[in-house]
Amino acid sequence: MIKKGMKRLKKPMIDWKMVRIPRIMVRVFIIFLMAVVLAAFITSLLKNNGGEHLTFLKKLGSFFGIQKSRIEKQEEPDSNVMDIYFARLVYVKGDVTVKTKKDLRFEKAEKDQILNEGDSIRTFSGGYAEVLFDEGNRLTIKPDSLVVIHDMKENRLTKIRKSSINLLESDVEAVVRRPKIEGSEFVIITPTALAKISEAKVAVQVSKGQDSKLKVFSGAVNLQVGDESVEVERNQSVDISKESKIEKIKDLPSAPKLAGPANLTEFFFKNLTDMKVVLQWGNTRTDITYRIQVAMDPYFTDLVIVRTGLSEKGVVVQGLRSGIYYWRVSSITPEGMEGDFSDYSVFKITIDQTPPDIVLDDVLLLKVAGKVNAQISGQTEPDASVMINDNPVICDKTGRFKYVLSQVSSGDGVTVVAIDKVGNRNILKKAIPIQ
Repeated sequence: MIKKGMKRLKKPMIDWKMVRIPRIMVRVFIIFLMAVVLAAFITSLLKNNGGEHLTFLKKLGSFFGIQKSRIEKQEEPDSNVMDIYFARLVYVKGDVTVKTKKDLRFEKAEKDQILNEGDSIRTFSGGYAEVLFDEGNRLTIKPDSLVVIHDMKENRLTKIRKSSINLLESDVEAVVRRPKIEGSEFVIITPTALAKISEAKVAVQVSKGQDSKLKVFSGAVNLQVGDESVEVERNQSVDISKESKIEKIKDLPSAPKLAGPANLTEFFFKNLTDMKVVLQWGNTRTDITYRIQVAMDPYFTDLVIVRTGLSEKGVVVQGLRSGIYYWRVSSITPEGMEGDFSDYSVFKITIDQTPPDIVLDDVLLLKVAGKVNAQISGQTEPDASVMINDNPVICDKTGRFKYVLSQVSSGDGVTVVAIDKVGNRNILKKAIPIQ
C-alpha cells in the first residue's frame, strides 16, 4: 500500500542508462570535431602569414574552399568592390564600325564615341581608329581588324585597374603607360596567347590563320601561351603559331634618330619645280636599310610618300604642295625584321607665287636749312627685303620700314621695291607732293 502524504514518482520516458551509442557514431563525431579544429587552424595560418611559405596548406585550403587561388581571385572578382570605367574613340578615319554589347548589328563609328565592356570595333580596308582608355593607355587599330573590349574594371578599395582586349583577325599597336597603382595591368588576348603589360609600347598582329606576332618596342611584356610563360623585352619580336607554340624570340633594330630638318621648320618655294627638302636621320648600325613615311596627318593614315630599302641615311623629297607634313623612319635588318618607327617630326611647305604687299604711309616733308627732305615709311610682309630708289632699307621683324630721301624737289617721285623669300617682287611708285 502507498502511504498517504507520499508523492508518486513519475517514470521517465527514456531510461538513459539503457541507451547504447554505437562506437562508429562516436568515432565519426570525434573525427568531425578534429576536422573543424584543423580547418580553423589552417584558416588562421593563411590569414596571418598570407600563405607565402605554406604551399601545402595553401593548396589544401584552396581545395577545401578555405582560400581561393590567385587565378580564381582574378577571374572571379567581387562585384561589390569593382567599378567599371569607360574608353573613348578619339580618332576615326575611313570605314570603322562599332557594335555595343546590347546590339546585334555593327553601326558606323563616331569620333568621341564612348565604349564599354563587351563593345566591338571593326575596321575595314582604309579604316583606322584610336581608343583612349581612362588611365591614358592608347590602342591604335589598323585596317581589317576586329577588336573586342573585354574588361575595364577598377577595384574600389585598392584602385587597381584591369583592362583587357580580345583580338580576332587584327593589326594593332598599344601604348601602355606606367600605372599609378602597382598591380594594374593591360592585357591583350589573342586566340593562342595572353600578353600582360604594365608599361610598354607593343604591336600585335593576328592573321586569318590565327597565327600571332608580338613586337615589343619599349618596356617588357609577360607572354603566356598555354602552360608556357616568357618575358619579351624591349626591341624583341616573337611569333606564336596557331598550335600555341612559341617560336624563337628575335631581336629588332632600334628606331633611328631624326637629324634634320628641325621640328616645325617652314620652307618657302616659288613653284613646285623649286620645291626640294632633304630629310636626314642617324643610326650607328651599317647593315640595315630604312623605310621612310611622309604623311599629311600625325596618325600616318594619309601617306604621300613611302620609300623602303633605303641604304643612305637621308632622302631628297620633291613635288610636295603647300601644307603641313609629318615624317618618320624605321630600320629593317637583313633578315627582314622591322623595328619601331622614330618619333615623328613636322615641317611646312609653302608654295608662294604672290608678290608681297606694300602699304605706304603719307610722305612726311622735312625742311632743313632751306632744303626739303622726304621721309618714306610703310609696311610689307615680314622677312621681305625692301629698296627705295635703289637704296637698301632695313625692315623690322614685322615688315615696317622707314627711309629719308634728301633734297627732293617738285616732280620727284619714290620707287619702292619689295622682294619676298622666294623672289616674288612687287613695285610701288608714288609722286612726292611738294608745293
